[in-house]
Amino acid sequence: MSEFAVRSSLSGLEEYEVETIEADIIINANESNYPVPSPIQEELEERTKNFTFNRYPPMKCETLCGLISETLGVDIDKVRVGNGSSELLQMACYAFGGQGRKIAVPYPSFSMYGVYAQMSDSEVLRYPLTVDGFLDADAVISFCTENEPDLLIINNPNNPTGNYNPLPVIEKIIANVTCPIIVDEAYMEFARGEGVDPRDLRPLSQLKLVAGSALALLNKYSHFLVYRTFSKAYSLAGMRVGYSVGSITLSKILGKTLLPYHVNAYSLMAAEVCYRNRDEFRRQIEEIRSQRELMIAELKELGMKVWPTETNFICYCPEGKLQQVLADAFDKKYGVSNYSQATKAGKMIFKSMLEEKILLRDFTEHPVLQGCIRQTVGIPEENGIVMNRIKNLCREWLGNEQIN
Repeated sequence: MSEFAVRSSLSGLEEYEVETIEADIIINANESNYPVPSPIQEELEERTKNFTFNRYPPMKCETLCGLISETLGVDIDKVRVGNGSSELLQMACYAFGGQGRKIAVPYPSFSMYGVYAQMSDSEVLRYPLTVDGFLDADAVISFCTENEPDLLIINNPNNPTGNYNPLPVIEKIIANVTCPIIVDEAYMEFARGEGVDPRDLRPLSQLKLVAGSALALLNKYSHFLVYRTFSKAYSLAGMRVGYSVGSITLSKILGKTLLPYHVNAYSLMAAEVCYRNRDEFRRQIEEIRSQRELMIAELKELGMKVWPTETNFICYCPEGKLQQVLADAFDKKYGVSNYSQATKAGKMIFKSMLEEKILLRDFTEHPVLQGCIRQTVGIPEENGIVMNRIKNLCREWLGNEQIN
């Protein structure tokens, strides 16, 4: 078979893959497991009856951009909409990166940051988070001073660990780093901010939507963009819509990379309906937060290390006696391997849940997160089933042994 030449930056890339199986409970992708609230579903169904499928969408997503800009009290030129926030991330790497340029990304964090940077022919610079998964503002500033990236990406709250970094930490970085900055807030709706409800989506002057978010800094700095998505809190992962808000200068540069009609009309319509009716999502966001805290307590009681999270997912791994017992169980059930003890213990959970048709996200072989599982917070019934199965697994192998 003939060999085809590709750009050197692509030669080392593999296609993005995650586990796909016929599962009864899917909690591996951080989608919302809640359906769109019924009043919104009814409006979407009514609009579908007369939807003009034969017409192109607004060329630059003007209607949704206008709705977001009006809500935030900012100029419409500060808003861009993408085919998921992932498209906007990829295009930012194309816009600000390139041959001979450098993009700084957090580590451990969303793996696609490095992929998008590499696809743009940029040099990928990975700056480390703290041992507990937080941003160290001084360390990030020093990293940028020393390495002079052309684009800095910040993930807050961070995926896959879930850590939320308070606004003063983010502002310190923005104030002291001169290159363009992206603050990816895909999960910010689930964070509690600094004592103010970030779900209250009112104009900037009232500082409700922006509490704890870099959106609060829009009028203060001109070299950053905040990214949000409809895939998580708004239950629209299947529609693929995200948006950015920030500097007019950076937004116009980002806009140059976006094709005409790049987001389909039906997705835009669904996002507009959800955004206009965002109060309908408050109950399920609060339920996710409540369920998250219950699950964290249960996991810790079992003997898991749990990362601090302000998202719709939990990152955890067995430690101590539980890790040892589950690692031994892995060898007994699946055969002795060269995996580390931490990886074996995590894989014991992951593979056992797969056998129960429960799909978690496997980070057990990650260099920094060995043994880790990432678990989306589902609806209460799903969470109860999953936690009971994990408890039963741990108790089966622990027997009468104490965890600690």
